[in-house]
Amino acid sequence: MVAYDGDTAQVSTRTDSGGFFRLTLPVGRYVIKATNAGGYASTASQDVVVSGGSVRITLIVDSGIR
Repeated sequence: MVAYDGDTAQVSTRTDSGGFFRLTLPVGRYVIKATNAGGYASTASQDVVVSGGSVRITLIVDSGIR
């Protein structure tokens, strides 16, 4: 999980065993990107505006498992 401000990565983290994550960011506009750790390269992203409170988002990243 990486938070981007433009083309610059601001902070990153990994999800926990339940797939949850937490990032602490200053007020601003970011793109949050998640990429799976498996062999199938899949990325999900979402634009987020942080304005001083918590923001909840859901990203679905394809695992490639069928």
